[in-house]
Amino acid sequence: MSKLAVEQTEGKHRRELAIQARKMIASSMDIVEEDEASLMTSYNDFYVLISFSEVHPLIMISFVRRIDHVQAKAIEACNRMNLTSVLGSHAFNDDAACYTYRTTHWLDAELTRSRFFEILNRCAEEANRCFQKIC
Repeated sequence: MSKLAVEQTEGKHRRELAIQARKMIASSMDIVEEDEASLMTSYNDFYVLISFSEVHPLIMISFVRRIDHVQAKAIEACNRMNLTSVLGSHAFNDDAACYTYRTTHWLDAELTRSRFFEILNRCAEEANRCFQKIC
């Protein structure tokens, strides 16, 4: 098989994984908004954005929560959390007064409902752990 044929086959496989994952998630959660690349919902008191890449077999999950009373040490706390977080990255946006936790996972195989919720729950725990420290 030529290199181009392998790349085309792999590209098709990646698109199929992203489409399957998107359909499974959409049928498993209450999606409030969506576009070509992302699904938006809420989960464990966070606004959640779930995006898919068909070029790279990736699923990106962002947890966002507004912070009404910002403490001066919030950015420092996020930076400290990033030093110990292996699952994703923590950020605090001072202008929007919100905390964000972002993580990316490979879609190298079909994403099952149980595996997705295992990932989602681990991410929600990590996001909540940091959010509690900065509030």
